[in-house]
Formats: sequence, C-alpha cells, structure tokens
Amino acid sequence: VSMNTTDNRLTFKMKTSVFTILKLLCSAILVIFAFTSFMWEVWWLFGMLTILTFLIWARRKLISISLFLIIIVSLPLSFNQISNKMDYLGDLIRNQGSQALSTWERVSIYSGNIAMAVGGFVILAPEVAIETLLLMDPRGKDRTFHSDFAMGSKHITDIIEEYTLKVKSGSAPLRSERIPLRWGAGQDAYSMFDHRVSLAVAGGGLFLDYQKSGDTYKIKCRITIDVKYSEGYKFKILNAYGIRLYIDEAIFSALQDLGWLQPYFAHYHWTLTGNVFD
Repeated sequence: VSMNTTDNRLTFKMKTSVFTILKLLCSAILVIFAFTSFMWEVWWLFGMLTILTFLIWARRKLISISLFLIIIVSLPLSFNQISNKMDYLGDLIRNQGSQALSTWERVSIYSGNIAMAVGGFVILAPEVAIETLLLMDPRGKDRTFHSDFAMGSKHITDIIEEYTLKVKSGSAPLRSERIPLRWGAGQDAYSMFDHRVSLAVAGGGLFLDYQKSGDTYKIKCRITIDVKYSEGYKFKILNAYGIRLYIDEAIFSALQDLGWLQPYFAHYHWTLTGNVFD
C-alpha cells in the first residue's frame, strides 16, 4: 500500500509539473502577443489577452474558455486594425524613410518580429521561427544547420529526383549550380509540410554534390537562404469578406536599415545515401 501511495504521489507531482510548464509556456506566448497588441495599439486585444493570462493561473476554466472564444470571434477586427497599422507604417517609411519612425514605432515593429517568430512555432514551422529570431542577433553571423527537414517537401524531392535522373543519364554535372527554390501556383498545396519548408527556404538556392559510391551515389545537399526582409515584398495572409491581414516587409526592412535587425545567410546541410530515387 505504501509503495502504491508513493507511486501515486510521484505520478501526481509529474502531472502537476507538466501542467505548470504548459501554463508557463501558454502565459509566455500570451504575454508576447499582448505586448505586441499594446504596441500596435490594438487595445481590446491587449486587454483580453492580459486578462486571459491571469485567468489561466486563477483556474477559472469556464471564464477562460469564454474569453478565449471572444478573442477568436474578434480576430477579424484585430486583423483589420493590424493591417491598417501596416498601411500607415509602410506609407511613412516609403515616403519619408526609416529615420521617420519614432522610438515607439520602432519598438512596436521589433515586437512584431518576435510575435511572428512565436507564431511560427505555434503553426509548427520552427525553422522559419528560428530564422526570424536570429535576425535579432546583433552579430549578423551566418548560421549552419544540419537538418534534412526540407526532404519533407514534395517540391524539394521532385527537384532532387529530376536532377538525379539527369546525373545518371550523363546530361548534368555531378556538382550542380545554384537551383532556385520557388513555390509557384499549386506547388505549395502538396501538404502542410511543403508550406513549412517554403516559409523557411523560398527564395533560396539548392546545391547538390554527387559522389559515386559503388552502384549508387552519395548526395551532399545544401540550401542557402539570404535571411532578410525585402522592402518591396508584401505577404498576403487573408483578404476576404472585408477581413484582411498581411505583412508589409518594408516596415521590418526599415529596422534592418536602422541596425535593429541584422540580415544573415542560413545554410541547411544534409546527405542522401543509397538508391534514394530507385
């Protein structure tokens, strides 16, 4: 009986610890989004997220769920407010330059960069989230990652398979030149993983190096992406039924001009062995 009681206590403590960690994680995410909402002057969203953070620890489940549903229902209003702020900041930067931004506006854009990175983790796209956070490293140093996550994208595997067939037929060199990575119409619709990969490496270049190994090849793969914001690029997320949400990279590019964000190159390395495409 004593052993069972001890086991039950240990199980309870473990569950409590895991639950506490989850609450801390959720609270951290809510605080980041709440702070960003405050800086972007989306006051009602800031207030509701702040209250929801406190309610999580107050163990008011019913009230927390109700408030969360209200936040979801009010998202169209929040999206439009954020887009209106994007309009204002984008016009300001294009007409007067990055120096025209006030300290408040610079901090709000900086917090928006953090919120976008957190959003990347939330939608299970950790690579682009990490890339976004590393823009805040003042050293701006190149980063090397050993990961084959890109192989989860059918678009990437199609490119490698097509080049491999050319290598085997003798119509392509063993070491490829830069193969541009673009996701055109329909190519980002294979799966969610394709979307995850495109967010991280679209616009980058794929390099393949084939080494003969018996009857097969060892393929050294590398994707290099220039991680930076482009002044002329707008990423449209939603625009329907009077609801719009988009990201104007000009406002983040302005922080690069001011030295608040530092562009860098990210390199993803992995190796394929055996009859990968046979």
